Amino acid sequence: MIGTETLRHPGGYRTAWHSHPTGQLWRIATGLLVIETQQGRSVVPANHIGWIPPGQQHAAFSESAIEGCAIYLDPACCAMLPDAPALFEPDDLTHALFSRLSVAENEYDPRKLTLLLDELALTSQVRFYLPVPTDPRLKNVVSHLLQCVDDNQTVKSHASHAGMSVRTFNRRFSAQTGMNFVNWRQLARVMQAMEWLAAGKPVGWIALSCGYSSVSAFIEVFRAWTGKTPGQWAVKEVPFGRR
Repeated sequence: MIGTETLRHPGGYRTAWHSHPTGQLWRIATGLLVIETQQGRSVVPANHIGWIPPGQQHAAFSESAIEGCAIYLDPACCAMLPDAPALFEPDDLTHALFSRLSVAENEYDPRKLTLLLDELALTSQVRFYLPVPTDPRLKNVVSHLLQCVDDNQTVKSHASHAGMSVRTFNRRFSAQTGMNFVNWRQLARVMQAMEWLAAGKPVGWIALSCGYSSVSAFIEVFRAWTGKTPGQWAVKEVPFGRR
């Protein structure tokens, strides 16, 4: 382990594109952090542990204030962790191990780090991740939708703007993202909703801003992706250091 860092950033936080020679594990206690790589966008909500491998180019931003802690790992310690950015939803043991290692006053114990890495290797990964297609025409479509999540144009309309038939659009989109267009757009809206919930926006406003004509329709989609209602999701944060 190289060291630790307390994370405290105001709303509107944003970094330039950069990379670390070390691996980076971080736990968000309050707020929500968005991580971008050249391959896609992911979110790190409260009470989750995010991972960036050594040398991975990325940028980060947040609409909400962020509080948490990061642990930096020597590349030699990273073999058990994924070779791509990842998100974990840890159990109480993993939270406790992370807390012990991240408190600067605690004497570093390599056994705790080994146990933490063992536990993370067994912890289920969460897929709040939006892949970005490589085709420039499709990339333009998804860039627009990430900026305008309330856009309700049909697949036919987006295909036309991309200069493709609907069949070609759907085939290439699925091949390059691993998702069909409808599911991708749903997840983009759910991830944007997570950002707004972390920033304290009301559910009704979020539903309309995500392009839904009713709050109930939005809640149904949000629950299908997260297993929670927006209200349940918004209250799950706990103060830093409690776990």
